[in-house]
Amino acid sequence: MNGALCYFSGTGNTKWIANKISDYFKENDYNIDFFNIEYKEDFDLENINKYDFLIIGTPVYAGMEPRIVSNFLKKLPKGNNKKCIIYSTQGSNKASAAENISRIINKKGYDVFIQSSIKMTNNYYFAMGKKPTNEYITSTLKEAEVKCKNIVDGFIKGEKLIENTNSFKLGVSKVLSKGFIKILPKLSKNMISKNDCDKCGLCVRNCPRGNITMENGRAVFHSKCMLCLRCIYLCPKNAITYKNKKIYKIQKNIIKALDIK
Repeated sequence: MNGALCYFSGTGNTKWIANKISDYFKENDYNIDFFNIEYKEDFDLENINKYDFLIIGTPVYAGMEPRIVSNFLKKLPKGNNKKCIIYSTQGSNKASAAENISRIINKKGYDVFIQSSIKMTNNYYFAMGKKPTNEYITSTLKEAEVKCKNIVDGFIKGEKLIENTNSFKLGVSKVLSKGFIKILPKLSKNMISKNDCDKCGLCVRNCPRGNITMENGRAVFHSKCMLCLRCIYLCPKNAITYKNKKIYKIQKNIIKALDIK
């Protein structure tokens, strides 16, 4: 069987999970093709109909999927009862994003077989939360890997796994998400490139919104930021600060899962 895995990943968490899910499927002689949502010009959405099943992976921003994923969902063709796996990655045990995506694609005729929230390390810890220890990061990744295996095993065995979120929590998450989107321009102003920027251009080339330019020898951030934090964790000089503070890069290994330009 052949599966299409469509994902967006800011700092690597969602792609890391995608890789693990793909590996477990391949161990069972399933083929998984990857489609990066931010490079939508690289694939024709109608081709998804050629696959036996669909997997959608998303990070969670303020409880919900980012707009780049929402826009992708609007363009999905009709599902014709195609089986689907939905997963989200977030710093908490559970979020509303997977539930929201499931409801959207159910209306398009997809059969959501697996719906799961997978806890990963909170990469926004410097604004909300506290810096995770290496032990915590290791244990979180181990638990996430076990969950990936359970997802694949359940799907192959035909066992539905639906981690529901109630309508009240989903409604609250939608309100929080809308508020987050409105204040994004203000939050993104906290990001500044310092003098130790070596003009490598990694942040410019890899920003999913094309929000960064190189001006007067340093990276400059504009108003389209989605606060995915990829630039912070990708910078080899750790030159991008948040509220004038350098960030300890807990994603330095996970971000390697991304296809960096």
